[in-house]
Amino acid sequence: MGLRASFATALLCALLLAGCTAVGLARLEPGRSTAVDVRQALGEPARSYATPDGSRQLAFPTGPAGLQTYMAFIAADGRLVRLEQVLTEEQFARISPGRTTADEVDRLVGPPWRMIDFPNKRAMAWDYVIRDTWDYTVDFAVMVGRDGIVTEKVHARRT
Repeated sequence: MGLRASFATALLCALLLAGCTAVGLARLEPGRSTAVDVRQALGEPARSYATPDGSRQLAFPTGPAGLQTYMAFIAADGRLVRLEQVLTEEQFARISPGRTTADEVDRLVGPPWRMIDFPNKRAMAWDYVIRDTWDYTVDFAVMVGRDGIVTEKVHARRT
């Protein structure tokens, strides 16, 4: 198989997967859909977070390096409360260096698509790819120190 055919096959698979996700999302209805419905539409979550009130938060990244991560908020009775796309500038604005913990980052924007250790900074970069309000693709890194606290945020638009 030539390079063009391989690329075309990969592109077709990506488009089909994106279409399946969009169709699955359209079927989900807060208050009526259940956690089982969410898993049937989006697959197994990459993360599941329990809360003291018995509700759960499920993370569904579209990675690797996907532009969407969906968070499904499930009530204690198993019903979908809401579904949000969390890789947004607004969510990243909520991350505060010196205050936000790694666990809070994980719950705000889901798991990173890759992590890179920076021994000289004594920090790990959690890398995400987002679409900004101007529709540019942006590489966004959250630097998490060895103590589990965010030390800085770095972003750059792709050209």
